[in-house]
This record gives sequence, C-alpha cells and structure tokens, in this order.
Amino acid sequence: MGLATRTTNAAESNPSAGKIPQLWGRFTTEQWSERLETLGALGPTLAVYSEYESDASGSYQLLVGRQVRNSESVSPPLQIVSAPQASYLVFRCSGPLPKAVIDGWHDVWAYFACANAPPRAYTFDFEAYPDAEPVEIWVAVQDC
Repeated sequence: MGLATRTTNAAESNPSAGKIPQLWGRFTTEQWSERLETLGALGPTLAVYSEYESDASGSYQLLVGRQVRNSESVSPPLQIVSAPQASYLVFRCSGPLPKAVIDGWHDVWAYFACANAPPRAYTFDFEAYPDAEPVEIWVAVQDC
C-alpha cells in the first residue's frame, strides 16, 4: 500500500521529466511510512514496479509504500498492488541514496543484457529499503 505514479525509464533519465524523485519526496515529506503503520503496515519501505507495458523501454507503475496484511479498499491518494509469489534474482546496493539504487539498476540492466541471463518476467520487481544497508533490488525472472 502506498503512493504510485506511472513513468518510463526514458522520462526518468531526464531530471526535468522524472516523476520518481517527486514521488519519493512526497512519501517522505508527508511521512507516509509512519502514516501507513497506523493502517497496519509492516516491514521496510518498498518500491514496487508493476503494470509493465512491455520491457525496460516501456511504461510501468511505481508504488512507494509498505507491506500490509489486509488489502482492504483504500482512499486516494493510496493505492494497493498485490504481487504473487514468483522467482526473483536479488541485487544488493550499498552507498548513499539515491545514487546506490540508480547504480544498482544499471547493474541489473547490464546483467540481463548478457546472453546467458534468465529472461526477466516484467511482472513485479521491487526495492526493499531496510533500516540499514544494503538496499535490495528484487527482479522477477521467468521460470524456465
């Protein structure tokens, strides 16, 4: 459960067009992590990528929020995504944010550009932000 926006990697590469920094700014300044706790949120802050149009070049939804046990209806501006179980590869990112995560995604793209990499599923990917480093990027892969 959290705040969401729709964007593309191309838009995010342009600082004046990127929506992700604004989404994170709103999540932080409006103290959504703490506010979601009053709605039953648990665990670390998550950034969930879903509703992929196609692949890394298409549009996707990004939701910044926290896990909840009950996915009852919510009121705007909150949204809910429900990720089914899947196979994931995990990439760990250390260092100052947001640079560590940006660099981490560059590592993800380079890894999946290799011929022997498993195909990405483009279903649900997420970043987990524990209280201490490292941040983890979980990328869904197709079952072979």
